[in-house]
Amino acid sequence: MAPTEQGRPVISVMVVDDDEATLNLLGTFLRRNGYRVITATNPVKALELLQHEDVRLVITDLMMPHVDGISFTQQVHQIPRHRDVPVIMITAFGSDEVSDKGMRRGVAMTLAKPLELSKLLDLVGFATAEPPPKKDAQKPETD
Repeated sequence: MAPTEQGRPVISVMVVDDDEATLNLLGTFLRRNGYRVITATNPVKALELLQHEDVRLVITDLMMPHVDGISFTQQVHQIPRHRDVPVIMITAFGSDEVSDKGMRRGVAMTLAKPLELSKLLDLVGFATAEPPPKKDAQKPETD
């Protein structure tokens, strides 16, 4: 990861959506907020890109031709380097049933359309945050 002007590493996010207007909106919004964005208009292209790209987060639409967002999430997690990458799924069909099914199959979070971009930005920040360092359980703390 290359550092930004502020010295923080640039975080790569992949956005997958067959609707180019949504893809462009999300890509532009995330870039303006400091993320490196890789876009794909379909899951097949996204999976090809993920073979060579390291990303910290994938954002995908639920309803896409050929492969839905839930099946796509499962395919992402079959790539060893992306086994633990969180996936945010966006959908116009935001029911609890869809959300539950997605979570059972590896989707970290589901957002309903129309998107609230501030909420999306909060979730992206949360999903890409570095985990706090683990305390070494073997070493006792001393003053």
